[in-house]
This record gives sequence, structure tokens and C-alpha cells, in this order.
Amino acid sequence: MNRAEVPAGQQAYARVSTLHAGDRLSADTASATPAGSHTCRVFNSIDEVDREAWQRVCEQAQASVFLDPRFAAAVEAGMREKCRFWYVIVNDEHGSPAACACLTATTINLLDFTDPRLAWIIRYGPGLSRFKRLKVLFCSLPGSPGDKSIAFASRSANPAVLDALDAVMDRLAAENGVDLVAYKEFAPDDLDAVQPLVLRGYRCVEIPAMHCLEPSFGNFAEYCAALRANYRMQITRSTKKLRNSGIEAVVLTDPQDILKAYTPDVHAMYCEMVGKSDLKVEVLTIDYYRELTMRLAGQIELVALMRDSKIIGFGWCLRDGATYHMMYAGIDYDLNQEFDLYFNLMYAGFDRALRAGVAKINVGQTATVFKSRMGCYSEPRYVYMKGVGSLMSKLIYHGANFLVIKKPSNPPADIFKRGGAETPSGSRD
Repeated sequence: MNRAEVPAGQQAYARVSTLHAGDRLSADTASATPAGSHTCRVFNSIDEVDREAWQRVCEQAQASVFLDPRFAAAVEAGMREKCRFWYVIVNDEHGSPAACACLTATTINLLDFTDPRLAWIIRYGPGLSRFKRLKVLFCSLPGSPGDKSIAFASRSANPAVLDALDAVMDRLAAENGVDLVAYKEFAPDDLDAVQPLVLRGYRCVEIPAMHCLEPSFGNFAEYCAALRANYRMQITRSTKKLRNSGIEAVVLTDPQDILKAYTPDVHAMYCEMVGKSDLKVEVLTIDYYRELTMRLAGQIELVALMRDSKIIGFGWCLRDGATYHMMYAGIDYDLNQEFDLYFNLMYAGFDRALRAGVAKINVGQTATVFKSRMGCYSEPRYVYMKGVGSLMSKLIYHGANFLVIKKPSNPPADIFKRGGAETPSGSRD
């Protein structure tokens, strides 16, 4: 949602508002905390957040990098033309921080990610064109693939915390003309904590899973050596195409090197890949990547395929403690078939991730068949959503399972030689 789309009078709030049951979200909200209730402090920028309280919750929750204020600041600076942001700290009845969350208001094109059958109905059904573009309030930040943007100080479910946070989201949705409210994305272990949302009218919807590579090898060469012959042959067929081609794989880690290499022409490759994907909820700006590079120096890496000092394929990667995230990518499609750029880019990314010595490697939520044949296993992901207003509430409640395209997960293929590495969970095809 551009700021121009926000209703008049809602452009600016106080730097922080403390909200209680029945309060309106406005600049003159009272700050007294009634005994025995949870309250929310709402901030308009990550720079205004109570850092001590925010960090305390994140440390207790062992939150991911996607709740790191540096990540939030990069997203806010890079996506401000497309989104509006709020940050919420929920205090318990004793005034101690119990949860924190990032909120984003934006406009989505429903046809970009919905079930093809529903997309056809919306595209051609009389009077349904208004459902193509929906204003959505997310409990999430753009560019946080497969992870959540909410943290709880306690691991036990606390309905009062979600009640307080969701009351804020209800008010923001009403004041900003929002059609849909959604919390995303949750792994199976997260569901107990957010299950109280169901009692507030939300539907839990499964979305494309996160594919993960078991880090059982020190590098990609060791991984290949453990493969059965037919799987190793497929990789060799692709890597041979790079021999004598002048194409080499490099890893850029210095922020200045990344910023110099990541030009608008390179970013256009990412935009083209998003356009070809059957699941494209958001298109991240070049400023998003530049801000991420500067603010998360030492954690951000650009794995690139280069020819004549020019990038022809790349993948953004993020190191988060014991987890390595292979995130967004782009390739020169004119050269892809000749050099198998996508496959070779993934192999280079796998090599870098394995060398990182992490406990977990997240490989993304697309290309399910290819990643299964590389031995990746799948972790389910879920969102909770509800409509705003009588009509949208009914439509979302009864049609939620059609709003997101279904991408069946494949079990990891039986790719390793007997006596070699085992696929996760003992799954075999």
C-alpha cells in the first residue's frame, strides 16, 4: 500500500501509542495501564521501537534474523514506497514485554498466487474484478521467506497476548481500508502458540513448504561423491556445460563488492524470475537488497555466476547463526538452456551452504521436484487469515483453502549410495 492510499487523517500517529481494550488507535491515546490486562505499544518505525524490550523478547524466543531490528530497518528503508509498517510490543499485566511483532500493510494481486481455478473465476466472472487487488495487513515483513515476524517471550500459548495484538491489527485494518488480515509464515512447531487465532475467526491455510537440505557433508564435492551414479550423472551433465565457457562461480561477501556488482540490470534478472514463478506474492526492490547488504554486513552473501566480469546468475544468501538461508535468485534466461545456469547456480549455492558448517540449510519454497531430487526434505508452512467486513469475512472463511496455490511436497529422493548419508526422517521414494 502506498502512503497515498492511506485514508486522510491516518498518515501520522504519535511516535508510540499504548493501547488497551476499547482504545482507538490515535495520537492522544492514554498511557496508563489498567491492572490485570495486556497492553500494546505501537511504533511507526523500527528506529522508534523500545530496543531493550524488543531484544529481550527476541532473546527469550530465540527469534530468527527476520526479527532483528537491522533486518526490519533494511526492509522499511527498501520497501517504503510499496508498504507501510508498524511494530508492536505487547506487555503483560505486570508491564513486562510478552511479545513483539512486525506489521506490514500493502496491496497484493490475488491472481499472482491463488489457486488457478479461483484465478479463472476472478479473472472472467462478472463483477469480480475488484478481488484481483486486495489491501492486506500482514503480521510479517516482506522478504522474510518461510519465517514468522512475531516472537513470544514464553513458549506456552497465551491467548491474552494474541488477543491484544489482534485487537491492534483489527483497528489498523479498519482505519486503512484493509480487505484481509494475515499472520505468516509458521512451521508446525509454531502452531500451538498461534492456535488461539482460530477463536478470533482466522482460518489456518497450508502454503508451499520450505525445502531444506541436510548439512551432512563438508562441501558439494563430498555430497556428489556420496550420490548414486544416475543422480551424480545428472549433475555432471550440467557442470560440464561450464567447462571452457569462461563462466565461474564466485561468492561476494564484502558489502562494497556486492553493491558494485548488483546493478539495475542484474536486479532485472530477479524480477524476471519472479515473473516466471507460479507463486509471486511480492517483488522486492533493488533498494531492499542494497539496504540488506549494508545493514547485515558479514551475514549477507551473493553467490554469483560470472562471465567476462558480468553477473549472469546469482542467489542471495543469508547466514543466521546455525541456519543458512538460500533466498532469492535471478538468471539470464537467454543463456540458461545453453549453460544450465539455474542448476549450476543451485550447485554453487549448495557448496557455499555446506561449507558454512551450519545445522540447517533452507533452500526456498519453489522448484519442489528439482529440490526433492537433490535430497531436500520439506517442512510445512502455514498462514492464518481472515477477511475484514461482512462480505470479505465470509469469502475468506469459506474459500481460504483456494486462496493460495497448492504445491504438493515431494519426499526426498533416494539419491545416496547404500551406506552413505541418510535422507532426513528416513523418507525414501
